[in-house]
Amino acid sequence: MEDKICKKFLELFYKLSQIPRESGKEKRFADFLEAFAKENNLECYRDENNNVLIKKSGNKKNNEPIILQAHMDMVCVKRENSNHDFDTDPIEIVRNGDVISAKDTSLGADQGIGLAIMLLILESSKIKHPDLECLFTTEEETTFYGAVNFNYSKLKGKRLINIDHDKDDSIVIGCDADICNQYIFEGKHITTNMPSYKITISGVEGGNSGWKIERSSKSAISIMAKIIQKLQTEEDVYICQISGGNSENDIATSCECTIKTDSKDIENKIKSNIEEKHIDIQIDEVDSEISFSSEDSQKIIEEIINLKQGLITNRNNIITSGNIGKIETINNKIVITGILRSIEESEMEEQNYENKRISKSNDFETEEVYKDLAWIPNKNSKLKEDYKNIYYQVNGEYPGFEITHGGLECSCIAQRITGLDMISIGSIIEDFHTVNERMYISSCEKTIKTLLAFLEYENS
Repeated sequence: MEDKICKKFLELFYKLSQIPRESGKEKRFADFLEAFAKENNLECYRDENNNVLIKKSGNKKNNEPIILQAHMDMVCVKRENSNHDFDTDPIEIVRNGDVISAKDTSLGADQGIGLAIMLLILESSKIKHPDLECLFTTEEETTFYGAVNFNYSKLKGKRLINIDHDKDDSIVIGCDADICNQYIFEGKHITTNMPSYKITISGVEGGNSGWKIERSSKSAISIMAKIIQKLQTEEDVYICQISGGNSENDIATSCECTIKTDSKDIENKIKSNIEEKHIDIQIDEVDSEISFSSEDSQKIIEEIINLKQGLITNRNNIITSGNIGKIETINNKIVITGILRSIEESEMEEQNYENKRISKSNDFETEEVYKDLAWIPNKNSKLKEDYKNIYYQVNGEYPGFEITHGGLECSCIAQRITGLDMISIGSIIEDFHTVNERMYISSCEKTIKTLLAFLEYENS
């Protein structure tokens, strides 16, 4: 690849990193895309959900379009002591040789890499390609709301390349189904004269639960529940409030719980019994008048402990997993948000039924937030074969093929375009959705070089 193409890619990646784009807050990025299309004299369509479609003509005789697709939003997490405001502040990029990361926050390489690649192609007058339909979607990191509600009659293409993979040596050809539920407990507040303590856990390893399955059962929420459960075996414990995590998809890195108890030397009891020695834990005496009853507090902890988390089953390499990603206290309600995943939808539904049974036994109501069907691999995919062959020509080896456990918008897009042929590609991203997220320039170069070769092949 010419250095100027890589330089332009990085320039665009840095530029888009200046624009806040947390899930559900993509308006400013959609504004940027509209202005970008106007500046480059490109056809642009924007819907009420801030999805943006930009079209660019190629010069291939049969003009069969290729759809390129990426999501605008990013997961916004920061270090405990950071003052970064994701509503207003740009991501502060840190480059160390081949590695790009961010200062004290997530980087947004997921999916900033895909966005920058698409902008690079749209802006260039020298890159050869067929007709392009570049779709930028919203709220992928939360509900897939943008992709679910886009008007796909705006697209003519029947071949789609999603740029949301986290590796550069494989092609994704399918992904698991998922179910997101909220488990809601409504109790009655009581008052006691017991001392109150705020327990704060931080520094737990995070990440996307679809990729870091083993971390789900060791999340900050799970660790907190085990701490409280241990105290409950010795004394009455009254939960005042509990909160932690950011979304159902991600592993909670911190959790805070305020309790009332007459237990003596509580700090020593907690710290001496905790198994996870690498985490940060703080206990402070605080003032709190109201709490849930001891019985209700036990139900809350039982719910957290017993809901399915981490690896649930692995049968013939068909994995079913769960994650409790968020818990919050809203007045006299406890709301837990979790997700289940499996490409075997009957297995997922079985575990979903079990979670509902567990919740009912603890007086929690279950409300479904969303459900996505699996993206089942297309054995006859011509797009997969064509891209595989171009990959070999460019890189001297064939790529692997993957069915990813994490969700991709491909699953809901496939349901809405009849006869769609689809793959997902990407570059190496490590520890995405965490403050340790990093990408590699050389990997981005490899992906761009391969994609441009494919588009030129399609243009011939």
